[in-house]
Formats: sequence, C-alpha cells, structure tokens
Amino acid sequence: MPERRPSALVLHPDVSIRAELGWALGARDMASVSAADGASGLALLLEELLALDALVVKLDLPGRDARAFADLVRRAGGEQELAIVVLASDPSPSLRDELAALGVDEVVDPRLGPGTVADAVIAAVWRRRSGAGAGTRAPRSQRRLRETEGLDTFSTAA
Repeated sequence: MPERRPSALVLHPDVSIRAELGWALGARDMASVSAADGASGLALLLEELLALDALVVKLDLPGRDARAFADLVRRAGGEQELAIVVLASDPSPSLRDELAALGVDEVVDPRLGPGTVADAVIAAVWRRRSGAGAGTRAPRSQRRLRETEGLDTFSTAA
C-alpha cells in the first residue's frame, strides 16, 4: 500500500499568507487545510488530527496562540508525532527556547518567504517520522487513518 500524502494544518489570520503557504506546501507534495483563528483552528485540529503530520501556527494567532496549541497537542493531547512549526517574526533565542520546551519543532520567521517556511515544515515532519517509536502510541502507519485523498491541496475554514 503506498504511503499517504503528508498534510498540514496552517493557522494564520491573513488569507494571503495561508494561500501562499498552502501553495508552497502543495508544490512540495504536502496537502494542507487552513483556518484564520484559534476557534476554527481547534475545530479543524480535532477533526483532522489523525490525518495531520504538521501544525503550522502563527505565534499570536487570535483566539488561541501558538503556545496554547503546543500545550494542547503535547501535554493535554499526548500527541508526539505531529510536527509543530511556529511562525514568529524575528524570534529571539529565549522565545525559541520557550517554544522548544513546549514541544515546538521549529520556529520560522515568515518574512523569509513561503518556500522557506514550507521547507521547515517538511524537515520537521521528517524529523518527527524518523524519531517515531519513542512514545507509547503505535506509529501512524499502524493506526486507522481516514482517507485523505479527497482532501484538496488547499482548503480553508473561516
């Protein structure tokens, strides 16, 4: 059985940035869904969690920021396979350390462009995949995943 196409949830209030990231991820053979705020992002995360490989979230997303999403995914949800990439302009070393302590895989300055962000997302997914097995959950390939083939390369909620 062929491996399914990886997918990401992109959470950013700016529709043009969501679109650019969706296209950049699609060009790297990664599907994406997106939302503009924390509430719709949380709904999508809960709906798509087992089909997702990455969460890309703006640091200060309205309604639920990146810290809250990282805490929810890692601590409350116990999810260790989902790569988390935070978009933060000019991130300081202390911010990077704080987010790493929450389980964030990568902090990327979105001003570097959608291609750089997409490359960081792909790299974070592959690092998570290669490090899989340390947790108590079965690898995604052994869990029942719903089919993602009907998922558009880029779709939005909100």
